[in-house]
Amino acid sequence: MIEMRQLEVFMAIWKTKSFSLAAKSLYLTQPTISGHIKALEDLLGVQLFHRSVREITPTKAGEVLYPFARKILRVNNQAQQEIAKFLGQEKGKLEIGGSNIPGQYVLPGLVSEFKATRPKVRVTVTISDTASIIESVSSGNIELGMVGAKLKNKNLEFTPCFHDKLVLIVPSGHPLARRKKVRVQELLKEPFVIREQGSGTRYTTEMALEALGIHLDDLNVVAEMGSTEAVRQAVKNGLGCAILSEKAVMDDLGYGLLHAPVIESLDLRRQFFVIRHSRRQLSPLAKAFFSSLAPLCGGEG
Repeated sequence: MIEMRQLEVFMAIWKTKSFSLAAKSLYLTQPTISGHIKALEDLLGVQLFHRSVREITPTKAGEVLYPFARKILRVNNQAQQEIAKFLGQEKGKLEIGGSNIPGQYVLPGLVSEFKATRPKVRVTVTISDTASIIESVSSGNIELGMVGAKLKNKNLEFTPCFHDKLVLIVPSGHPLARRKKVRVQELLKEPFVIREQGSGTRYTTEMALEALGIHLDDLNVVAEMGSTEAVRQAVKNGLGCAILSEKAVMDDLGYGLLHAPVIESLDLRRQFFVIRHSRRQLSPLAKAFFSSLAPLCGGEG
């Protein structure tokens, strides 16, 4: 009979593509991880992962097992949560995700408030770009997400929550740092650092520019980076200008390390969304967390 721990190890390796990272995520030793997978493979009579120096990838048999392993672990977690709820004890594991800005600047505070009355609950927050979080919720890897753009996905419900504002940032000493306002046309020759494809920040920037008839390719893009923090540091070190969430650079603006002249006629406001699967019932913990977001979502929950 397949053991629950074996499936947990299988899923951890699937997600991390690494035995060592899976061991770290489950607080186990690497030999223990290897032992669980070997036992599972021996039981099923088939190899589940291709082992290579660069990366661990699933075999065809591993791909067959994956949806069943995910479903079994989800149902097991829900069963434990329901029994704990029946006994008047909230405990269990809640997996949520956030794109860069909500993941780094909004969710930590919300999770802290949520856990204040639920000390036995373990919350895992995955931070990635908007497209990846949307895919994770759609595929069932996580139950809830918070993202900075509404992308087409028929499997998901997008509930509007708080608003955010993007700003142009330039390093201290830059000629534009002394200006309060700039025209979009003035920025076309400036070196620009942008976020990667799939980022909500990039998507919002593209839509705002296209409303003025300007394509992202019209900018002098000198670098494309995979996180808000990487872009922020690149601008501080003089690589170029960028457009980022005001939340991410508030301290730098306050200390004069960065400056944010307003771009005339460019609407850089955006809406954030809480996302959930439209055809899957939330676990009790996910439902409770979703309800706790009601003040951000205009009373919905």
